[in-house]
Amino acid sequence: MEAAVWVIILPLLTAFFIGISKVYVKKIFVPLVISSAIIYLYLLILVINNSYPPNVYSVGAWRLIGINLMVDPFSGLFLLIIALLFLPVIIFSVKYIKSYKHEYFIFTYIMTAGIAGMVLTADLFNLYVFLEVSSLSSCALVALKKTNKGLEGAYKYLVMSTLGSFFILLATILTYYLTGTLNIAEISLEFNEIPFKIKSALMAFFVFGYVLKIGLIPLHFWLPDTYEDSPIPYNVLSSGLVMKSAVYALIKVLYIIFGIDFLDKSGLLQIGVFWGVITFIVAHLLAFQQSNLSRLLAYSSIAQIAYIMIGLFVGTEGGLIGGNFHILNHAIMKGTLFLVTAIFYYSLSAVNIEDIKGLAYKFPILSFTFVVASLAIVGLPPFNGFISKWLIVEAALESGFVYAAFFILVGTFLSLTYYLKVIITLYTKNDKEIVVEEPGLSLSLPTIFLGSLCIVFGVVPSLPLRLINKIPTFLLDNGEYIRVLLGG
Repeated sequence: MEAAVWVIILPLLTAFFIGISKVYVKKIFVPLVISSAIIYLYLLILVINNSYPPNVYSVGAWRLIGINLMVDPFSGLFLLIIALLFLPVIIFSVKYIKSYKHEYFIFTYIMTAGIAGMVLTADLFNLYVFLEVSSLSSCALVALKKTNKGLEGAYKYLVMSTLGSFFILLATILTYYLTGTLNIAEISLEFNEIPFKIKSALMAFFVFGYVLKIGLIPLHFWLPDTYEDSPIPYNVLSSGLVMKSAVYALIKVLYIIFGIDFLDKSGLLQIGVFWGVITFIVAHLLAFQQSNLSRLLAYSSIAQIAYIMIGLFVGTEGGLIGGNFHILNHAIMKGTLFLVTAIFYYSLSAVNIEDIKGLAYKFPILSFTFVVASLAIVGLPPFNGFISKWLIVEAALESGFVYAAFFILVGTFLSLTYYLKVIITLYTKNDKEIVVEEPGLSLSLPTIFLGSLCIVFGVVPSLPLRLINKIPTFLLDNGEYIRVLLGG
């Protein structure tokens, strides 16, 4: 289990040595970045393999006094996403990022360490600390290019993230005041004695704080601005991991600390499903109006997060399986779309949808990859997005949320309209002569790899579902989580 500690430490050490290499030995920069990412993949695989049955590691061997790290199927899913995204993005970025190269990789590694810490920690305060590490480094990456749009997006990100952090920290402090502990399992036990109204107020603080970081409607306005002029490879990790890590933290707090019975009794499950429906309808309509490709993908991400929230707030085993599968699928699908978009920008400085007109004839394989990821994220068979969306629809129907299932089908049609708009533009012949810079294998191969997973996980969904099917055990029955963490 020591590998779990190194999953957090290695990115931090790498970020430190990248800074050293900039000052002293610039020649080792690329080998350092690539070799560290490969070793990191190996460590992630080791930890994921230990996620079931779950394992607890106590840093310093002080079981309930020190820092506890817990590897379970839920955290294992997020480590799997890091494993699938991180190395391809690093390889892609080595060639793609041309300015502020050292700074980009330093903040990327720190951000990844923060996300890994979030999904492994079993301590409520450390959950907040690691969330801030990932949020602040993410904010720095948004501002990295130092353009007016980038700085504006970073400023909005910082303001909204800080506001969300305030409510999360306030709820954490109050929780410690009421329970006298920060260990998540012990808090869950102590919460049984706390009055309903106080628990409801604490839950409201947690929900509001995390939703500010997730970006559900109407708290979404800052999010598209952070995507518009930030380094596009960073957008892959932002959409696939940073936004999802806040979802992870929220679900872990709600299901483990408050419990499914309280969530149902308080009405939060019903509110969460309704909020998700409103969010994805509005997000799809806003996405259709966009001319900038990155902003279109940003609004699409908001909509996909809403689908995930519906699955997770249905409150059943099927909903949790569908929602978590869609977390994985969205990371892959949107990662592919952003990487293809990055290649279009790299080769032709294409920013708007109109700029990619006719590029399919210059980049046939990459354009086909874009089409595959687009149809997958819309939710059409035989791609991975169809499977997870279908599981969410099925769970919604079984739980009586008929309106949610109906509007998910409507949302599928809405998303198809704007993705078809992009695809048609891509395959429309351009009367002007298009001069492009060839991306090379270091940009193409990571993109095609992620795109191929849209097909693989659609045709053989059992591969990731072996892990995902075990997640409801630890969310619906928080007693199982408590037993493992406390060793009772």
